[in-house]
Formats: sequence, structure tokens, C-alpha cells
Amino acid sequence: MALAVALVVCMGAVYLMPAGAAEEKPAAAQLLQAMEDSGATATEVQVRARTSIGLVSSPEEVEELAKGWAKQLEIPFTHVEISRKNQMLAYQTETTQGGVQIRYEVSGVAKNGSFDTYVVWQLKGSRQSLLYMEQLQESFANALKKADFIPQISTCIRGMYNVKMSVDQQEGKILSIFRSLHATEIERLQDETVVSISGYTRAWEPFIALNGQKMNLQVATHRDSDDAGTWITVGTPIITVEY
Repeated sequence: MALAVALVVCMGAVYLMPAGAAEEKPAAAQLLQAMEDSGATATEVQVRARTSIGLVSSPEEVEELAKGWAKQLEIPFTHVEISRKNQMLAYQTETTQGGVQIRYEVSGVAKNGSFDTYVVWQLKGSRQSLLYMEQLQESFANALKKADFIPQISTCIRGMYNVKMSVDQQEGKILSIFRSLHATEIERLQDETVVSISGYTRAWEPFIALNGQKMNLQVATHRDSDDAGTWITVGTPIITVEY
């Protein structure tokens, strides 16, 4: 339970804490290589981004932003889902390109008669579609940068070792990834089946603040009770998927 709570707290932090640098190259390839070098097989790559794009005064303007940014990012604005709940209006759509699932959303949060607006996008794919995912990530980030918006990006890669590991063995795998990325540990959580270690690496610039320290790497493992393996998830600046 403690680990699950920690994940929820961190998921909020990735959007509340400022990034340490304005722009970054995709980190997925480095994370993937470090994971595979530890002996794991990658099963999924996921990149998420969120960008605040300012205040508007009406629901109609939120819709116009949704259409406008879909055009800027070259995402088809079709089969759109409209969600209205808890003072939030959101326009969402999904598409698939080059083996990559793209989820796009523009949301407006009601605030004193106006709407705080955000662009959110998520890319989900595999090792085989990694190169195209990186191209999409850079394309989306560059489009936002041209409008002076810098997205907060999180990258997570899931994989599996084909053996069940003890906590000590899991720790050893995580620390091997830290060594590969020249990372320094700053925090860890663990129980009988799960290990999670967070730290900082100079391999890429952006970070969040954790207890006054820079953090931009998290690696977590857990032994699968129903399978013959051990799951691993690596993320920057933190893990934003269930592990």
C-alpha cells in the first residue's frame, strides 16, 4: 500500500514541480538500453506530456484550442470524446500511427469564470516503434516550443525478467541500471516483493525536486505472483504508470 500511495504522490509531482531545463532530447532509448543491459526484455514504451496553455473565457474557446492544437500537432480531430465533470471540460481523441498509439487531449478547468487550459498527449508503443515515438515526441515538443510552451514530459518503459527474483536480486538489477546511467540514489521504498529506487543522473537535464534534491530517474521491480517472472519499470523523471 505504501508503494501505491507513493506512486500517486509522485504522479502529481511530475506536473506540479518545474523542470530543470527547458528542452530535452528523448530519453527513452537510454532507458531502454540500460534496462536491456540488465537482462530484461522490454514490453512497452510510454511517453506522456502536459502543457499549460493559458486562460480562456468560454467553453467554446476550449473547443477551438482543441481543434487548433490538433491541427498544429497533425493529429486527426475525429471521433472526439467530450467529457464534463468536476469543473473540467475535456476534448479527447485517440489514433494510431506507425505502430504508436497516440492519445490527445485539451482540457479546461473552470476558475473564477474562466478556464485554465492544458494540452496533454500520450504515446504508447514497443521497442520496434521506439524510433517513430521519438520522432513524434520531438515533433510535438517543437510545435509547442514555437508557441513558447514547454511540455513537462515523462517517459516510462516496462519490461520483464524471466525468473522470479528475491528482493536482494531485484535491488541488484536496479542498482546495475543506476550504474549504467551514472545515477545517484536519493530514495528507496521496498517490501517483500517490490523494490523502488529514485535518483538523479546527468544523462539528461530535466528534473523535479524531491525533498530539496534533484530527481530524474526511478526504477521499480516487483515479483509477479501469477507469472514466472519479475516485472521492471524505469521512468524519468518518475514512473507514472502502475508498477
